[in-house]
Amino acid sequence: MKAAIHQLQYWPGLRFFAKMRAAGLFIYLDDVQFEKREFQNRNRIRTPRGWQYLTAPVVSKGRFSQKINEVELDNSADWRADHLQAIKLNYARAPFFREHLPALEALYSRDYRLLADLAIATMDLLKEGLGIKTPVKFSSEYAVEELSSARLARLCVKAGADEYLSGAGAKAYLDPNVFSYAGIGLSWQHFEPRHYPQAFPGFEPDMSALDLLLNCGPRSSEWL
Repeated sequence: MKAAIHQLQYWPGLRFFAKMRAAGLFIYLDDVQFEKREFQNRNRIRTPRGWQYLTAPVVSKGRFSQKINEVELDNSADWRADHLQAIKLNYARAPFFREHLPALEALYSRDYRLLADLAIATMDLLKEGLGIKTPVKFSSEYAVEELSSARLARLCVKAGADEYLSGAGAKAYLDPNVFSYAGIGLSWQHFEPRHYPQAFPGFEPDMSALDLLLNCGPRSSEWL
């Protein structure tokens, strides 16, 4: 079985879901350190001016070593209404916006205390909309103590996988010998973003997969 592993993300992009679809099991990495200014609590949507971030505010002051599944959202301002309004404004004319609007409104109507719960809600919505059937697990279910490459290899072993599918960007730091020693084959994702119709002229790559879903609907999987 081929496993893929990735940190929880808020409205993940196409590479994330292309990797998920190619795997026999996808493990959400939820018990590693939260990284500010990464994509764990933000992602990009298309606008007439190019793109903008949707960033879920989090409580981070004095919490430098907190894990992703421990991060609390800063609900002192109504960021949920702001994010929903930004999606409505920028995708009102997208062909499949109306179809998915009820699910988006339901998602943003809920109260979230933890970033992980919010991220999972967005990933579930996109996974279903993109028609991806890959089963998912959480790294915290396996209680793995190792770090870096050894952690990923150990997760594969515990999950019963014999192959690990990695994003190409990890070539800079993954140690293939660790996987070989654990009896895990190592393969690399080959993903190149391709143009698809967007709500505004031109094309911006590396948007949240929400952009693809609202513009291309049932055909979205053709670009994964």
